Amino acid sequence: MRILEDRYEGELESFQLALRFVRHEARTRTVRMFTGLTDHRIRKLWQRYCGGPHHLPRHRGKSPQQAGYFTRSARVRTEASLLAGVYCACGLVREQPAARRQCAAARRRMGAMLCDVYDYYTAAVPQPAISFEHALFLVQCLRSGEQLTVRRCIKCHAYMVVERFPVRARWCDHCAPPKGGRKPHGD
Repeated sequence: MRILEDRYEGELESFQLALRFVRHEARTRTVRMFTGLTDHRIRKLWQRYCGGPHHLPRHRGKSPQQAGYFTRSARVRTEASLLAGVYCACGLVREQPAARRQCAAARRRMGAMLCDVYDYYTAAVPQPAISFEHALFLVQCLRSGEQLTVRRCIKCHAYMVVERFPVRARWCDHCAPPKGGRKPHGD
């Protein structure tokens, strides 16, 4: 019986991961990208476990694609920086971006880790401003390094998410000098 267990282990992992993604309200395309399941199987999974009495909203349309979302306000910048710090700690993002192609098992492991990070984030932030789909887009942006990057605050050394070519990105929002232009104490 061990041979059959090995044969279906990857498929079972894909279903379990798909269920986690669906519970985080991920779009069908996103679930398919990380699990390899067909659209039909994902919809059936959603109907069976998250539709009806369990009703979770099902988002349709394109996934988030605007990197400016993460720099639009101090709250979102702070929450994006929290996520980026956890991504860096888990090895999902490096300060120097590196893109590489992954096999199905590696995508599943990455998907599971992304779910774990988002669960941590929602436990740490009572009313999160960043949805699961936005969190996935953030990690994609940071891994590619084309629009956003991770830098360290020169004062507190915390991770911060900044545009790739920022005009000023020396301090995080908490250490930034007041609007009057004076430097914070200790610099």
